[in-house]
Amino acid sequence: MTVTSTCCLAATVLALAACYPGPVDPVGIPQAPAPYVRAPYVQQVTDSSAWVLWMSQPGSADTAWFRAPDVDSVWIRAEVEDHRYGTRRAALGPLPLSSTVQYVVSAAGTRMGPHEFHTGPAAGTSGEDMRVLLFGDSGWGGPEQIDLARQMQRLDWDLSIHVGDIAYNDGAEDEFTERHFRVYARTLASTPIYPAVGNHDIRADGGRSYDGAFLWPEPFSGARYYSFRRGRVLFVSIDTSSKTEEVAGLRSGEGRQLTWLAETLREASVDSTVDWIVTLMHHPLYSHAGGISGHGLDRNLRNELLPLFERYGVDLVTAGHDHHYERTYPLRDGRRVEPGCGPVHVLSGGGGGSMYARDVTTSPLAANARRVYEFVELTIGKNTIKGRTIGRQGEVIDEFTVRRYAGTETGLTDTCSE
Repeated sequence: MTVTSTCCLAATVLALAACYPGPVDPVGIPQAPAPYVRAPYVQQVTDSSAWVLWMSQPGSADTAWFRAPDVDSVWIRAEVEDHRYGTRRAALGPLPLSSTVQYVVSAAGTRMGPHEFHTGPAAGTSGEDMRVLLFGDSGWGGPEQIDLARQMQRLDWDLSIHVGDIAYNDGAEDEFTERHFRVYARTLASTPIYPAVGNHDIRADGGRSYDGAFLWPEPFSGARYYSFRRGRVLFVSIDTSSKTEEVAGLRSGEGRQLTWLAETLREASVDSTVDWIVTLMHHPLYSHAGGISGHGLDRNLRNELLPLFERYGVDLVTAGHDHHYERTYPLRDGRRVEPGCGPVHVLSGGGGGSMYARDVTTSPLAANARRVYEFVELTIGKNTIKGRTIGRQGEVIDEFTVRRYAGTETGLTDTCSE
């Protein structure tokens, strides 16, 4: 590992913190046009509805319209309302299944759009293969993040999952604006993003800015964890970062979030309309991070969550927190198993955050572990999830296949038996 700053080579831990490079505002990425603070972006797209959110100057007269051009060419005006903490939103719907939807937003006469997105198939039904963008630890504002953002724009996505640390350094409102919504404006206009909250996302104001930036289907008021369906896929976002009893309970085997999670996974394991279970959270259960600022795995989380994941048939476990990329082989009981006999863990923490004083090691459990900037393309079909990990210049860093895993609760096939 190379540390370029000479002042840090012989420094104490306190001096190292002083030398740590800070996030920057992006260069070469345009600002949203006035009076917008954040350009419009879609959220929580289902098979029949969606939301569009944006931020404009206080007092701006805002309107929104939408249409499904394959069904009807008539534009429908949507009701605009305040969301949280300065963000505005408009509900779009009802919308037709598996269809293209266009929308336009106007703030004080400045129109943005039309933008397009696609509704999903009905929950429990199979549609075309789903393309999902996975990334994390992104909101640094530097050239690495910008290069990746431009590569993301080259692909069409059905949805995106972000595994946390969206806005460095503290998750302040202007950090979300500059290092997330500004950088990814083109992608976010047409791709709904579903986040898992990171520890840096809620430092500035206890999470007020994070809560105002996104919209998710809360199972309980104020919860930052949730689940959602897209066709025959269940996505489960787990909060490992908030300073609450519910999050602390994840590491000690108690609390409302853990109870909710166990029941959500149990129901999915016996639901014949669920083919895949994908979890997203910030802190990894497996990590080969090294270096002074490498975090490594969270053993308490692993002790509590892995038994649930392996019992109820979670197929893919995604996380971030450590600023590198890695993928495990299928694992069960801490051992490598055959494809389809245990979950695969993917750590996508190379979305643009600093790699200062970080390194990565390896072990027989890791199929690929690299200190590299990246994002992951997941193509979810009926019987496989195909993964491609893509770097700053569009190069393919890793390719993999995930097989469906039934879990131990429903009984493993003969090929997975001990």
